[in-house]
Amino acid sequence: MSVLVTGLLVGCGVLVGRLIARGTTQPPDAEPPNDDHGEERPSKPAARAPDLAALPCQLGDVVLRSTGEEAWLAGALVLRESSEVALVLFFSPEAGGDRAVLARATSKDIAWLSPAKDVVVSGDPPTALEAAGDRFERKRRLPLRVERIGSSAPDFAGDVIVAEYTGLSDEQLVVLASKEKTIALRGVTLAPGSYDVLPGKG
Repeated sequence: MSVLVTGLLVGCGVLVGRLIARGTTQPPDAEPPNDDHGEERPSKPAARAPDLAALPCQLGDVVLRSTGEEAWLAGALVLRESSEVALVLFFSPEAGGDRAVLARATSKDIAWLSPAKDVVVSGDPPTALEAAGDRFERKRRLPLRVERIGSSAPDFAGDVIVAEYTGLSDEQLVVLASKEKTIALRGVTLAPGSYDVLPGKG
């Protein structure tokens, strides 16, 4: 009788030892098993797209000038002050040349812009600039955070300085400066009635 009891105790000890060994060999960072229904654990939610509904134009729209020019808004730099969208600089790669449209939620006016290649800015945008012999005075300087969406927009990220300048009549100059690069754009302000927007797919 004692031999049978001893044998049972030895067998139980071996079984318990195997179970303990199996539990300790599982890697500490192993994924926990799925639940009884075989459902996978939910993935992290995707980042939300910026809300541009308050702007006079949206990504994917076509902006038509009364002069016959048009710009398909393929990409954009979304410029935020804190969590609020302050400005959006749209870019159009198929406008017969580089084209940009500056829009803001607080106005229906937009700026119709093209690269100002003769304007060179090093460091912080100054209080005044010259472009093709015309003088522009700075009216606004904003430190903002930039987010690139869509396609064809310049490769900016992180913190930038946006400086807006005014010249004669409705002419406008916009400078976007970061530690890595600077772009300057020149154009005119368009009020409602001097442009139309054909809604795109967004």
